[in-house]
Amino acid sequence: MDKLHQCVTERAFPLVTHEARHKTIRWQFLGSLEPPRVVHIRCTDVISKENVFAQVTVRFHTKQTLAVYDRFGRLLHGSEVVARDVLEYVVFEKHVANTYGLWRVHDKIIPDWMPPKQPVRRTYRVREMEEEEEEDPTPSKEETSEVTESQTGKPAVAVA
Repeated sequence: MDKLHQCVTERAFPLVTHEARHKTIRWQFLGSLEPPRVVHIRCTDVISKENVFAQVTVRFHTKQTLAVYDRFGRLLHGSEVVARDVLEYVVFEKHVANTYGLWRVHDKIIPDWMPPKQPVRRTYRVREMEEEEEEDPTPSKEETSEVTESQTGKPAVAVA
């Protein structure tokens, strides 16, 4: 985790580690489809003139594989075999005032035109249901209020 703290900012750390607990993530970078391209640069001071931060937004178009497994080894998302083309906009940040500062991942921008992420299937323990009570031989309210088309000559209507 210490290495991860060196590579990402405090804002990005929870985003990177969110729901990664009890999961196995297998990711492989296969290559760039286009060279990375800087699309935006920003530099600003925070609180004082000497406390300067720089942010760079980089566009990556790459080929990757990603497979996420749950704690039981079942595949939740992706595939280790099928490679996908991935278009990402990643924001890097550096504390410019720090001579030995590193460029760290700050955020990932998801444009409005990109399709939404697929929800991840969750695994959970199923609690045993209580044994159902013995069925009552008398018909329920729903069974008595149903009216069929053959009885009335009108379309069937069920009243709940």
